Amino acid sequence: ILKKITKRPSKFIATMLVGNNIALVVYGFFMGAVLMRLIPLEGIAGLLVQTLISTLVILLTAEFLPKVFFQIYANQLVKIFALPAYLFYLLFSVISEFIIWISDLVLKIFFKTEGDAVQLSFSKVELGNYITEQMESYEELDELDTEIQIFQNALEFSEVKAREVMIPRTEIVAVDIETTPKELGKIFTETGLSKILV
Repeated sequence: ILKKITKRPSKFIATMLVGNNIALVVYGFFMGAVLMRLIPLEGIAGLLVQTLISTLVILLTAEFLPKVFFQIYANQLVKIFALPAYLFYLLFSVISEFIIWISDLVLKIFFKTEGDAVQLSFSKVELGNYITEQMESYEELDELDTEIQIFQNALEFSEVKAREVMIPRTEIVAVDIETTPKELGKIFTETGLSKILV
């Protein structure tokens, strides 16, 4: 499901924005009616109080809490909301296609660009920032996932000169083919090397 809805990111975002706007209009309509019954103020004072309360509710329930929960439980929540998101993606698909067509037309006419050009890969800087964020979320480096450390080391390779990482021939260690695994382990420990020639 996630592959289908993220195949065209611009369409997915447009569809979610259409759904968001429809939800806000419906919320505003019904919340206004409820607040008019609960808070019988009239004139500007009533309008200001209703606006303030409905804005606080929407900011808390539709902006703040979802972002907090998704930062903490991203993987679990994506699995839960993938199906509903896909259903809304299908439901508002026609409207979002129309909106994308209009935005592409405006971009083509006024800015002379092709519009829906999507960057499908991460730049080195974006990947570096992501890895740095992941590393900062761990209190101790020992807890770090091995793959994250490998990515971090690979990104730092572009700043390292080849001669700095090359091992001089005099430092290469070799063992006989008859060497036992126990002896080999001891040699690995003593030398600190990751590869030993046989």
